[in-house]
Amino acid sequence: MKSLVTGGAGFIGSHLTEALVARGESVRVLDNLATGYLENLGAVKNQIEFIQGDLADLETVQKAARAVDVIFHQAA
Repeated sequence: MKSLVTGGAGFIGSHLTEALVARGESVRVLDNLATGYLENLGAVKNQIEFIQGDLADLETVQKAARAVDVIFHQAA
């Protein structure tokens, strides 16, 4: 299954991302890094797709959501 985690570089989102990867899921993270940090994804950075962008940008959201089965909205 392909998952999108918005806010995936934040505290909760990064832990969710790690858990999904540990389950063998394919994970894409969308984060603008306003409060999240790439370092939070260090353990799985080579196993995920990361998109830096903002949820307020429709084109970015459409790109991030393309071909995903589930979206976990952790961005605030």
